[in-house]
Amino acid sequence: MSIWSKITGQFIDVIEWTTDDREVLIAKFPDKDKEVKMGAQLTVRPGQAAILVNEGKLADVFMEGRHELTTRNMPIMTTLKSWKYGFNSPFKVDIYYVNLQEFAGLKWGTPNPIQFFDPHYSLVDLRAFGSVTFRIQDPAKFFTKFAGTDSEVTLSEFTPHFRDVIVEEFSKGLKRSGQSLAEIIVNAQELGGMLTPILQAEFDRVGVQILRFAIASVSVPEELEKQIKEEERELRMKRRSMSIDNEAQMQRMMNEFQMKMSEANLSQNIGDMDKYVKFQMGQGMTTPGTGGGEMSEMARTMMQMQMMQQMMQQNPAGAPQQAPSAPQQPAAAQTMTREQVMATLKELGELKAAGILSDAEFDAKKQELLARL
Repeated sequence: MSIWSKITGQFIDVIEWTTDDREVLIAKFPDKDKEVKMGAQLTVRPGQAAILVNEGKLADVFMEGRHELTTRNMPIMTTLKSWKYGFNSPFKVDIYYVNLQEFAGLKWGTPNPIQFFDPHYSLVDLRAFGSVTFRIQDPAKFFTKFAGTDSEVTLSEFTPHFRDVIVEEFSKGLKRSGQSLAEIIVNAQELGGMLTPILQAEFDRVGVQILRFAIASVSVPEELEKQIKEEERELRMKRRSMSIDNEAQMQRMMNEFQMKMSEANLSQNIGDMDKYVKFQMGQGMTTPGTGGGEMSEMARTMMQMQMMQQMMQQNPAGAPQQAPSAPQQPAAAQTMTREQVMATLKELGELKAAGILSDAEFDAKKQELLARL
């Protein structure tokens, strides 16, 4: 080997990090106390960042790509070294690589119960665990916080700090969420997404981005869990009882509906009955104190079935359509009392005001009713 080869071998002119170790977050380039040649080629692969450190002070940061180390490409280093323009001598510098790849499935949990206040259960000892996915977003911040004088920082070294912050911020986030204990237990997965911005605000300080924060489970002491289940069972029974009561109320409404249909003589054709159904449903859903606002889908279905039954009675399925017969003479109008006529006219007036009956239809019914006096 020539003397020139020995001299050039003392300088570093190619710098790269090729390790595939997924546990390494920060690694110092092994320079073996050699100086870096001015104009050396620095290679930064996808998912990496390179940081130059001069006498313990963070200098320039290089992202993905191939970089030539010159005074033009190292503005901070040039200032720290007080280099004059055109400096071309080898220099001593520490080079660190930072792993920017995604780290998924990092487990977290509450080693000790978190005290959570619930308006119904008062102070509750609550435990939770889940997983988190993150990446280093700002290599300079992360390096400043965790590198120190170590030549390598691994995931296992970073994890304790990471979990401590998560548990602390998780506890604060539960209080800020404004949710009750029951909501937290039932909506644990959705709660993870809601707490992510709260956690992110804290991890921004160390240059870490939270990509996904998941809550796998939230648990309470066994005695409280039994109490919650018993209350849920009682609530289901109450809802079932309310459903039965609503069915009875719906049947009463149907009976009243049929009586009013008969009084107003609206059952002569299915078109009028459909209008009256729509009117009664609209009145029930808008009139305070009628209970109509709680009308369920089942109630609407019952009315529709009633309409279909009457249609089937008028024209049973499969029955042959009869040819139109000669117009029949109308039956003698049934005599009604003045009170009945006035009540029916009031009902028809409401139908007209609601836009269900036209002026012509209203006038025709009015004349028919007046004729019954």
